[in-house]
Amino acid sequence: MSTEPDDRWGDDRDDAPMDPADFLRAKRRVSLPAKLLIASAVIMLLLAAVQIAVAISGYDVTLKYLEYVEQLQPPGPARDDFKKQVDEARNRDRTSEHIMAAVRTVLSLALDIAILVGGLRMHSLRGRTLATVGAICAIIPANSCCCLGIPVGIWALVVLFDPNVKAAFASRPGGTASAPIANDDLR
Repeated sequence: MSTEPDDRWGDDRDDAPMDPADFLRAKRRVSLPAKLLIASAVIMLLLAAVQIAVAISGYDVTLKYLEYVEQLQPPGPARDDFKKQVDEARNRDRTSEHIMAAVRTVLSLALDIAILVGGLRMHSLRGRTLATVGAICAIIPANSCCCLGIPVGIWALVVLFDPNVKAAFASRPGGTASAPIANDDLR
């Protein structure tokens, strides 16, 4: 039986204390993507709040759009077709639309909250797993405005998998190694 450490799982942890200068570099490296994750989460949460307000108000976006397009049509068969579509839209059963909107909103809120928590954890260099989950949630195009989250999430993942950033997360209390960090402003 061998007494050598088991490295089959790629466990490259170094239990040596982290140099404060390296920690500060890692802190600077995560700062901007973490702030952008937080900002995109706040924007997406605000958009979700607007979606909820529109749903509660009963405003029918589809109907209003069809009425607008109908007015743009020149007189004739095209306008008559749109008039029929507007009448069908006024009389349709919206139950399934409401159910789908509720499910979509709950999913969006869950993703947006995960992104916010992940960004906050990333910024404090605590909870790398939650930070990674938040970055992955930002990439999922099911939240309120995926165009904001996708590039930020990819950037955050790239930064989170940097070996120096991993070591900085591990050096925090509760991490895999504990490093003496002297300055409170580094935290």
